[in-house]
Amino acid sequence: MDKSITIVTAFFRINRSNWQGFERSDEQYFEHFKVWAKVKNKIIVYVETEELKRLIIDFRKALSLEDRTIVHVVSNCLAFEPQLINSLRVAADNPIQREYRLLKKNPEVWNATYNYVMLLKAWCVCDAIQRGEASGMVAWLDFGYNHGGDPIDKNSDFNFEWSYDFPEKINLFTIQELDNRPIFDIVLSMDTYIMGGVIIGVDKYWNEFWDLLKQSVYEQNDCGLVDDDQSVLLMAYRKKPEIFALHKSYWSVQMKQFGGDHLKWSESYLARTTPSFKNRLRAIVKWYKHKKNCFFYAVRVYKHLSKIQVH
Repeated sequence: MDKSITIVTAFFRINRSNWQGFERSDEQYFEHFKVWAKVKNKIIVYVETEELKRLIIDFRKALSLEDRTIVHVVSNCLAFEPQLINSLRVAADNPIQREYRLLKKNPEVWNATYNYVMLLKAWCVCDAIQRGEASGMVAWLDFGYNHGGDPIDKNSDFNFEWSYDFPEKINLFTIQELDNRPIFDIVLSMDTYIMGGVIIGVDKYWNEFWDLLKQSVYEQNDCGLVDDDQSVLLMAYRKKPEIFALHKSYWSVQMKQFGGDHLKWSESYLARTTPSFKNRLRAIVKWYKHKKNCFFYAVRVYKHLSKIQVH
């Protein structure tokens, strides 16, 4: 198969600038997009406004890439899968589910719309394939991939044709080795096995992949749980591992790790990953914060269970 990759991405407004501790403005997202979107690959983008469509086309046109750019304006992404968003809302509104997650202020705990938009990655890819705009190897890349220059330096030469000989499956990227840990424990502890920012798959499997994701979400919600796409991806993989290929990776490094060897690491990324006293101290602080979160989580669970009359 041709090694070329068609990229699909999207930006749907979810008012993240108002999320305390997780703020990111629409303008920041677009600046992040402009760093990696210099690639010469065909890019298909889903947005909600004509204004953003114009900004994206003008940006790519300045790079002489307008003929490799398609932008679709959709008025209401919540209308794509109304049953799915309703299921997510019911689960997210459950006060027990909200209270007994390790990091209960994280958006995947309380924001059903955020979780829904994370799942629409596969919907967008399937739509692009159905329209005949994408074929062969098709990649989902988060609109804000690489966070504007970390871990890959923003001054790297992104103006290249990204390609790699990926297996003709749905390629997922893991941050730790998979095991048989129960999903409920992963969701409650908010651990990550599969990262959702980059997914690369051959066209023939994307519809089946989307069906597996939806089935997994409903199963989670029926159990009173809700989460973003990361645990859902793991559930989909467990249901039919033969259509997937796994690759050990890290957050936002995939474009460099698989085909973009010339791209450079950012100074901040190198500083974080180089052994030093500062990094050892950072690891200790991270360990302490995690233990503190675990302690308060245990207290909440104890208080909840102690009130329950066991019959």
